[in-house]
Amino acid sequence: MPPDTAGRVAHGRVASLRQVLPRSKGLLVAPWAILLLTLLTACPLAVNYPDEAGPRYSGDHRTAGAVSAEQEPSSLTVVTFNLAFAENVTEAISALTRPPLAGADVIAMQEMDASAVDRIARELGLAYVYYPASVHQKDGDDFGNALLSRWPITEDRKINLPHDDPYHQQHRIAVVATLDLRGTPVQVVSVHNATPIVGLSARLDQSETIIDAVDGMGPVQVIAGDFNTSDPGSLEQTVKLFSGRGFEWASEGVGDTVDSIIGGLPLDSVFVRGLTPVERGVDRSPAGSDHHPLWVRFAWPQ
Repeated sequence: MPPDTAGRVAHGRVASLRQVLPRSKGLLVAPWAILLLTLLTACPLAVNYPDEAGPRYSGDHRTAGAVSAEQEPSSLTVVTFNLAFAENVTEAISALTRPPLAGADVIAMQEMDASAVDRIARELGLAYVYYPASVHQKDGDDFGNALLSRWPITEDRKINLPHDDPYHQQHRIAVVATLDLRGTPVQVVSVHNATPIVGLSARLDQSETIIDAVDGMGPVQVIAGDFNTSDPGSLEQTVKLFSGRGFEWASEGVGDTVDSIIGGLPLDSVFVRGLTPVERGVDRSPAGSDHHPLWVRFAWPQ
């Protein structure tokens, strides 16, 4: 880039680091901070998709009449699954076609690109909607959230979340879709909150933005996804926020959903309003990701 542009970008990054780099008592910061600053100012900025209208991808690979021909369902199963840059699609499809995930009514997915979402929906015979949030620096592919459903998707939209990360300026979103469950409208949201680098307060703002966006849309709502609640106290604060807004923590007690070098982490959750959870769990079989798919089975809405 031109020197003047590079200078403005570097200056912007320095400004964004003032909140995270400690000052020394003198005029100089600590040597580790200088090294960190040097590394971070060399990081590329993300290419984001802030337009609420798109890009948007959708498709319907359901067999005509397959759902309407069934007897009255007794339950509704929701799965949330972060597929780690949508790399191991074949392994993910295998996981989604075996118990306990097989036959899921709704799958909320994160870290997806359009081709991976379409392939999974095609293999499973599902309708889908997908919005990318950004182009990820890791592989240059689109990076966003999807909802896949056995039931008709009648409406959908993207929710832009506040607080892009301070280093890459990477944007985060949620995707909300209204499903028609035999005349009962159900709003389902696929969430991917920012990493702890933005701070707990910022991630709680992101969750509250999602709640505000669906508030009043209907009596039945499911908010599922990767809340990035890895730092101490963040899961408890997130549950407290949702509980205070009338949501039940439907995935309570399932345990960790990510294996890491520092141990298991409870990053993924499902919150619900207007449905009764009857069974829940984490599928710890290989699924092609560092996240294990989390599932919750609800009683059919009355």
